Amino acid sequence: MFRQPRQTQPDRFSMRLGTVLHPLTVIPWGPLALSYLGVPIGVGATMIVLQDHDYTSAIQKLENTGFTRSVLNRNLAPEIIEDHPTPQQMLEEINAGYKRVDRLCAVFDYPCGDPAEKGLQRYSQNKQYDTYSNLHYPLEPILVESFVKAAIDEETDAGFSAWGELLKCWVSMITAYLEVDNNILDYCLDKQAVGWYSVRFGRIHEAKFGPMDRRISKRLGSGKELPMI
Repeated sequence: MFRQPRQTQPDRFSMRLGTVLHPLTVIPWGPLALSYLGVPIGVGATMIVLQDHDYTSAIQKLENTGFTRSVLNRNLAPEIIEDHPTPQQMLEEINAGYKRVDRLCAVFDYPCGDPAEKGLQRYSQNKQYDTYSNLHYPLEPILVESFVKAAIDEETDAGFSAWGELLKCWVSMITAYLEVDNNILDYCLDKQAVGWYSVRFGRIHEAKFGPMDRRISKRLGSGKELPMI
């Protein structure tokens, strides 16, 4: 898989949420943010981050516009479940890996209808976010920092978990596909986050195992693709 071009417009799911939640600050996160930066990743559940003091207001806005409270559906394919001796136990074990994030998040189903996509034009770009109205797409440094801090919190609270491993996977994808340098968190004042990244992906990791091979991340059409064998 090759890196995709960085987007220059917000995705339609975030646009809809931005319209509904305006004027609250909305930060697309997880796969949405990775896809915006050019990581070739499928977007399943739409994930956004809000400021703590906007959380209750955001829930009210979503409910008032037809969004319904729900739970994430992690059911496996029927052909897998029907051959498993204890399918309910298997599902409980899967959900246990996301216990902490499920506790801290609110989940909604989108209402029927087309997203409202008008009136959102890019007007600001700074060192941390690309901004479209009240939508703020995090750029590489701030996104890596947020994933790392979430991973540290998950490890501290739950130890090993599926959610913690997914966060590490996202950091790895940014590091590989987006060709970030091993000093991407040098600006960060959180020394624990800097150390966590350095040991797993940054300077300490490269000193021990050598530089990461990032050739897979060459953009399609750049003339620098790997040769076909």
